[in-house]
Formats: sequence, C-alpha cells, structure tokens
Amino acid sequence: MDFSAKSIAGQIASMKTDALSHLLNPQAGSSFDIAQLASGYINSQQGAQASSGVNSIAGLSPIGRNTALSDPESAYKMMTEINHRSVIYQAQSAALSDMQSGVKTLSQSAAQLSNISADSPFSSVKSQLQSFADQYNSWRREFDADSQDPELLGNTQAAQAARHALQSSISSPFHGANNGLQGLSALGLEIDPVTKMAKLNTETLEKTWNKQASDATAAIHDFSSNFSEAANLLVSNGNFFQKQLSNLDRAIDYIHDNQTALQSEFGLGDAPKMSARVAQALAEYQKSMQLST
Repeated sequence: MDFSAKSIAGQIASMKTDALSHLLNPQAGSSFDIAQLASGYINSQQGAQASSGVNSIAGLSPIGRNTALSDPESAYKMMTEINHRSVIYQAQSAALSDMQSGVKTLSQSAAQLSNISADSPFSSVKSQLQSFADQYNSWRREFDADSQDPELLGNTQAAQAARHALQSSISSPFHGANNGLQGLSALGLEIDPVTKMAKLNTETLEKTWNKQASDATAAIHDFSSNFSEAANLLVSNGNFFQKQLSNLDRAIDYIHDNQTALQSEFGLGDAPKMSARVAQALAEYQKSMQLST
C-alpha cells in the first residue's frame, strides 16, 4: 500500500471531518470508539516507518512537529483539531447540562398547572399560565444563542429535540379536544410564529374561562401531563440528554488520558482558539469538575 504524504493527508482530513462527529452521533448498533480518531493514522505511520527502516518515533522538533513522520505538518494540524475538540467537548457538556436542568425545571412548572381547578379564581389561572409562559421564554432565550452555535449546541441532537418537543407541546391542538377545545390557543396561550416565544392573550383566556371553565381546566390538565411527560422523557436515562452527555464524557476522558501520547505521535498542535461564550462554558465545566472531586 502506498503511504505517501498525499494519501496520509487524505486519511487525516477524512478523520478530522468524520471520526469525532460519528462518535457523538453514532449510528444504531455502532461500537465506534474515539480511539479510532488516531488509530488509522498511527497504524499507517508505523507501516511507513517499518518499510523505510525507521523503528522508533523521534522527539518533537523545536516547533512542535514530529519530523519522523512522512507528513508531520498534516499530523500537526490533526493535533490542533484534537486540542480544539478537547475544549469544545467540555464547553458543550456544560451548556448541555445547563439546558437539561432547565428542562427539568420546566417539567416541574408544567406539572403544577394540574392544581388548577374549575373553581380556581380567574386571576390565579391567569397568573399561573403567565408564569409558565415566562419561564418557558426565559429558558428559550437563555439557550437560543448556544442552540445556533455549531461549537456549542447547534449540532447537538438533544438541544434541538428539546426545543422542538417542548414548543410542539404548547402548540398541540389536541389539549382539551375531548371537551371541544382545540389546544391552549383556545385559552390564549400559543407560540408566536416569528419569535417562537410563548405569549398569553388574557382577553381570550378570560372569555373562554368565563364560558367553559370546566373544559378549559381539562385542556390545561391535558397540557400539564403532556408537557411534563415530554420533558421527563428528554432527560430520562438512555435518552437524548443523558446519551449525549455520556458520549461527550467518553470523548473528553479519552483525549485527557491520551493527550501526551497523541502529542508525541502527531506533534503539539496549536493551542485551541475559543469564542467568549465557549470560554465561559469551558470555565463552567472545569468549575463543576472541581466541585465534584
């Protein structure tokens, strides 16, 4: 097999774009491990060294390259990517953990709506629905920027699933359907099509409540149950958040445990460059690790 610099560079480029993303979004039944990030290139280099009579890896050059490799510059770039992923994965873990906590809080808030009864004063019903809408909007705003950032939650299935599932629960037309109401919009609570924020039309709520308090109560109870169930499913063991956080933990641990060996093989790589938000999330992650030890 030809282990030319060109072919090795192609292998590295392929691993950089596919391997780590495959780890964090594995296919069903996949046994992929992050060790594959380096194994293909290491094996190819060992084969190239054996064929050329090089039996050991030389020390790094003053500029951090492993000159014993046939393509030290591509290897160095790969280590730069690994360095970058090391901090990105930690930042993603912190952001995702925060989002998961927010989902749990929203689940509890929605569950409390089941305490509303047909005898509840309108002012109390209005206050409780508005409070829930405000909490939902606060959660949405808190993670809106992170959910658009590909280095944080933008490419994270758990974050996207949570935003979609909880928004869909509020917008569902089936809450109260057995009682003649078509969802919470009949009570004035709906998602703005432009801002994607929850808004409560108190005039609509009051009109419906005064005419159909029992039916409105049934719709609120349907929503309370549906929303809490959707939120709890998102954060349950083996589901979106826990699965993604587990994958991140494996990636973080592998890079941490093998950092020295990887640098010895590939070179030092450049120090990771971070946006202000990634740096903040990284600090949150490291603080949480200190508190847990």
